[in-house]
Order: sequence, then structure tokens, then C-alpha cells
Amino acid sequence: MQWVVLVAVIALVAGIVVLLTTRYNQLSLNRSLTREARRQFDVARAARHGLVPVYVDAAGRVLGEDPRIGDLEAAVANAQAVRTRIDAGVAEHVVTDAVRAVAAGTRERVGTRTESGNKAESGARTKAASAEALCRFADDLLSQLEAHETHIGTAVRHHNSSVRAYTRRRARILSAPWRGVYATVAEIDYTPSELDEHHIDDDASPGSENYRPGRVGEGL
Repeated sequence: MQWVVLVAVIALVAGIVVLLTTRYNQLSLNRSLTREARRQFDVARAARHGLVPVYVDAAGRVLGEDPRIGDLEAAVANAQAVRTRIDAGVAEHVVTDAVRAVAAGTRERVGTRTESGNKAESGARTKAASAEALCRFADDLLSQLEAHETHIGTAVRHHNSSVRAYTRRRARILSAPWRGVYATVAEIDYTPSELDEHHIDDDASPGSENYRPGRVGEGL
């Protein structure tokens, strides 16, 4: 009888150890997914920040001295200076709004110049055509910035989804012994901008709901 009890106790202890080990590995996987998504977020932010000076130069040729240019530069400087990813999400919202304000200004300016150029002589028309070419170049850069913004939003969506799964698993009873090892993780406060649906018709596209970012090193 004692042997039966001993075997039962050993089996119970072994079962608990297996369950706790499994939960440890599950928490480790969830945390790794959140970290990978954070790296994707950082890479996408850095790529957009690196392109903004080129866009500012192109937009400045169209707009000239315009406070919206300064607002965009200040927004990027602030986004680069933040210390936490929570603050970074809010800062990236400001960058997105500033980029779109500049884009609206360039399109408005070139539209005005084109209209006046149609009524003027050939010299003025040449200037209007040059301004239109500059605006097209700025629009090309804007498309790249919007692609980076899409990557930022996708990384945030993936990160926050992973954080919610991690938080739910961490809250369960079997995770209690590991809560000192696996700390809470906060979501990134960033809402992706609305996407142009006709540009997104493939699950491989970063704008697709089914898209998940790969590792940073993939494709390099």
C-alpha cells in the first residue's frame, strides 16, 4: 500500500513539474514574440525617420518657408528622443499627422501653380511644370513614408496581439510560480492609419489583416 501511495505521489509531482515546465516554455515563446514585434516596430520607425529629411527637402522646394515643414522636423526629433515604446507610439502618431499636413500643402501649392501656369505665357508654364515635377517627386517619397507607416502599424498590431496572449497566459494559475520571472508587458499606444483598400489585395501585403511581420534579419 505504501508503494502505491509513493508511486502516486511521484507521478503527481512529475505531472506538476511537466505542467510547470510547459507553462514556462509557453510564456517564453509569448515573450519572444512580443520582443520580435518590438524590434520590427523599432526598425520601421528608424526607416521612416531616415527618409523624412529627404522628404522635407523635396517638400521645401515646393512650399518654400512653411511652418508645416518645421512641425514635421520637430515631430521627428521628438519621436527620436522618446525613451519608451509607449511614448514612441504616441510620438509616431504626431509624425504621421505632420507628414500628411505637409503632403496636403504640396498638393495644394502645385495645384495653384498649375492653374496659374495654364493662363500664363510659356516661361510661367515651364516653372509650373517644374513645380509639378517636384511635387511628383515629393509624392513618390510620400508613398515610401506611407509604406513605412503601414509597417509600423502592422508591427504594433502584432505586438499588441502577442502582449494580450502573453498577459492572458501569465494570469492563469499555472503561471503563478513564474510571474517573478516573466514581468508584465505594456501594449504600444498606436492606432494604424486607415489604409487605401484598393492597394491591398494580397495576404503578403503589410496592409493585410492576415499579414504578420517576419524576423528583422529575413530578406537581408
